[in-house]
Amino acid sequence: MEAIVAVAVGGGIGAALRYGVTVWANLHGGILFPYGTVLVNVIGSFLIGLLMMGFQSHNMIPPTVKLFVITGMLGGFTTFSTFNMELLTLVRAGDMMYALLYGGLNILGAFICCWIGIVAGELLW
Repeated sequence: MEAIVAVAVGGGIGAALRYGVTVWANLHGGILFPYGTVLVNVIGSFLIGLLMMGFQSHNMIPPTVKLFVITGMLGGFTTFSTFNMELLTLVRAGDMMYALLYGGLNILGAFICCWIGIVAGELLW
């Protein structure tokens, strides 16, 4: 039960943070191009890489803390399902240049940031 609560609370926090980033992005031009999702996926990918290395190096951290942060907060913060919906919306609208840019930034950008996070985590921990 403790693990479920940790994931649920972390997920709620992560989802609220994602919403905040989306609102902020929409206020700053995110209506034309959904870069709020790019931001959460890239930032979340960096953080998951960084924190996974930290948790590996500090194996005394309780499993519920890892569940709270990784599965809960970062799982609620990043949003692959929204990414797919927004990508398909761009494709269906015929905005292929934006669709390619959006898909590339999310997939390649998040991958690179996760890798950088792992390297940074290895250096820090």
